[in-house]
Amino acid sequence: MFPNILFTEARTQPELFDLVASHLEKVGYVTQEYHQALVEREAVFPTGLKVDLKDGSDILYAAIPHTETKYCLVDQVVYVRNSQALTFKHMINPEEDCLVTDFFFIINSQNEGQTTILSNLITFFITKGNLSYLASLKDDKQAISNYLIEKGVFQHD
Repeated sequence: MFPNILFTEARTQPELFDLVASHLEKVGYVTQEYHQALVEREAVFPTGLKVDLKDGSDILYAAIPHTETKYCLVDQVVYVRNSQALTFKHMINPEEDCLVTDFFFIINSQNEGQTTILSNLITFFITKGNLSYLASLKDDKQAISNYLIEKGVFQHD
């Protein structure tokens, strides 16, 4: 019912990518080649983000894994919450580790759509309280979906 929300219990980044790619292929969001493309792209272009709210109140982490458009069959952000934090390299400073539980996989089949998706995600991340509130919704997929639509992360179908 909510193919764009996934809860995982991965222990490593490769395990997370296996689980997510398998799910995305099963629901028809990506091609068979997506998994390998995801692994290869993450190795070269890390997607971890450190969200520093600048008021000193908190530092949060998220990641926005994605591939080239040719591996994507739909235009969708897929929210994945992992049960434990996984180490992802920071996208700007790959020497820095980000301990991430909230993942926003960008599935984008159109070159021109990427900027809007990224803009919406960054706005969501830097708005104080958004990630914390998302965590408070626990495993209620309906509430998570409604919240992410309201915040512009998910689009209405």
